[in-house]
Amino acid sequence: MSRIPALARRDTPRPRVVPSGVPPMSFPSSSPSFQRRLRAGLLAGAALAVTPVLAQQPPRELPEITVFGASNVPLEAPRVGASVTVITAEDIASQGAASVPDVLRLVPGVAVNQSGGRGGLTQTRVRGAESNQVLVVVDGIPINDVNSGDADLANVPVDNIARIEVIRGPQSGIWGPNAQAGVISITTKSGRGLAKPEVSARIEGGSFGTVQGSALVRGAQGPFYGSLSVSGLRSGGFVVAPGTTRPNGSDMGAFTAKIGADLTDWFNVEGVVRMVSRGGFYNPGNTAYGPGFVTDPAYGFLSDGSGRNTANDLQGRFVANLKLLDGAWTHRFSADASQQSTNARDSYVSAFGFLESQGFWSRTQRTRADYRTAYTFETPGLLGARHTIVGGADASREHFRYYYESDGFFGPYVNDSYATAGRSRERKGLYGEYLVALPTGLSLSAALRQDWNSTFRNALTWRATAAQTLSTGTRLHASVGKGVTNPTFFELFGFLANFTGNPTLRPEHSIGWDAGIEQRWLGGRLVTDVTYFRASVRDAIVQSNGTAINLPFETTRQGVEVSVTARPTDWLAITGSYTYTDSRSAELVGLTYVAKEALRRPRHAASLSAVATLPDDKTKITLTLAHNGNMRDSFFGPFGTTDVRLGAYTLVGAQISHDLTKAATVYVRGENVFGQRYQEVYGYQGPGAAVYAGMRVKLGGE
Repeated sequence: MSRIPALARRDTPRPRVVPSGVPPMSFPSSSPSFQRRLRAGLLAGAALAVTPVLAQQPPRELPEITVFGASNVPLEAPRVGASVTVITAEDIASQGAASVPDVLRLVPGVAVNQSGGRGGLTQTRVRGAESNQVLVVVDGIPINDVNSGDADLANVPVDNIARIEVIRGPQSGIWGPNAQAGVISITTKSGRGLAKPEVSARIEGGSFGTVQGSALVRGAQGPFYGSLSVSGLRSGGFVVAPGTTRPNGSDMGAFTAKIGADLTDWFNVEGVVRMVSRGGFYNPGNTAYGPGFVTDPAYGFLSDGSGRNTANDLQGRFVANLKLLDGAWTHRFSADASQQSTNARDSYVSAFGFLESQGFWSRTQRTRADYRTAYTFETPGLLGARHTIVGGADASREHFRYYYESDGFFGPYVNDSYATAGRSRERKGLYGEYLVALPTGLSLSAALRQDWNSTFRNALTWRATAAQTLSTGTRLHASVGKGVTNPTFFELFGFLANFTGNPTLRPEHSIGWDAGIEQRWLGGRLVTDVTYFRASVRDAIVQSNGTAINLPFETTRQGVEVSVTARPTDWLAITGSYTYTDSRSAELVGLTYVAKEALRRPRHAASLSAVATLPDDKTKITLTLAHNGNMRDSFFGPFGTTDVRLGAYTLVGAQISHDLTKAATVYVRGENVFGQRYQEVYGYQGPGAAVYAGMRVKLGGE
């Protein structure tokens, strides 16, 4: 299990880039010469900081942590058999990460594909899987889109995040559908346990006319505790599509409220509400025809037109926890609901002089309820073991509505078939888990889950793990399981004129396993982990001849993850990772299936983060590096889909922060400081070199 220590550190993009029209702010960093000098200074300072000549303080061992999402109950890190990376709020601040995708780029086994800059659709893939095969939850609420199954992490604010857990491998036996390849669990900050109220805020500005800020208030009084946070972002953006002129700017506003009460020593209630509103401009895709049904010369590329998208998310959750028998027997009831509305409209003029336009909206709702009970007991006379038995039941309902219209050379077209009643589906599930820990350092777990689906085949999933800690500082860990991903509403029902839904689709499923060795060296100052993983995917859903089908044969994913965490001295923390991924898919070419490398998954990826604290104990310097090897993507042209290659790239970042007082910290950070030109999605340029400056303030707390 890897940890980034404190002081360290489906394949077609949707038109969801978010606004421009915002005049660039007149920050000094907008000067190219100033940017070059500042980037050079950041890198020089970082290089000096990581040279071990500042001080020779006694090294300290990396602390142990608790993992909350790897099983149905919290586990101490040595007992976790699954592959997990934990990132804390301190890690995010020290790293200088401005978004969740920036954090995930440094995690082994994770690939990030962003369509342009901030606000563009951002997909996350784990161990070579599809983006809709990774479940993403925020405070226990899934944020995967009800229709596509993807989780867009472009505008999840980072300032209110307490921790992120990335759990790799099949987790459907624990989390249910769509956790086929892993789970990303995000927990926001709470006021629970604070001796004094805390107020914190951050303001930042810089390149691309970007201004963002946040404020958080949290605390506890008697049995009650709570937190309120707001955050906002506005960016003028940059020109994403080659050959176009309009910057793709974005804006975002978010609000989170979390309130709870420890009514007794054995009963707790908590509720959370989260609202996010975002919008922006994007370039429409060119799919124009002219007289004689001749395609536009720029068919398949982004046009120099105007598109505007808005989205509003509302989520809420209530949880009640009951402890009996001095905490040995626990009960949890939870219920949550979420809804999302999106609107988009765009237009451009084709090479034939026709105004091509389209507009669409969607409305989605998801409601869930869950009951879980767990009983822990010991058997001193039988192996001296500690046992936990978990059982539970849950149910969910999803609803989707959609409207689409277009106009152009072919004339007006309207699809309002799903605009009124829409489509719904329901699921009911039963699950259980057994965990045992022996005094020999061996921990085992086994989970089983049965889901009943209203519109497609039912699914039985499972997972088993093992972890063995040895006196040599070695920890062996392994897991195996079956994961499933449900068909999307689009795949089942279809919502476009050129695509027919397939209501007979079966859920995708895979059997995956991993095994690794974690080793502590030099008294715990250095931790290494090497893990091999493999998954065999069956009934994979692919698009073919204007519909969706289940592949009639098996495809595979396999690879190796290597992570290193080091604390050579108290003033220097280093983390690094390397991932090799071999992920295969298949496409129908004529009447023959052809095996190919999966889209947008680099075979080689690596990351590095080094954070140094200077002797004044007030200044920290961070250097980060994220490397992606070349990867395959698709170009959707007038005569079908063709393969393209996205080149390898390396993004280098740096940050210098200084504590003015115990309560106030100023910082300057650079992103892509060498101005690397790259694309993570074909046709969408990544942002160039950027410099930002800001201040963080925190009062109270403890």
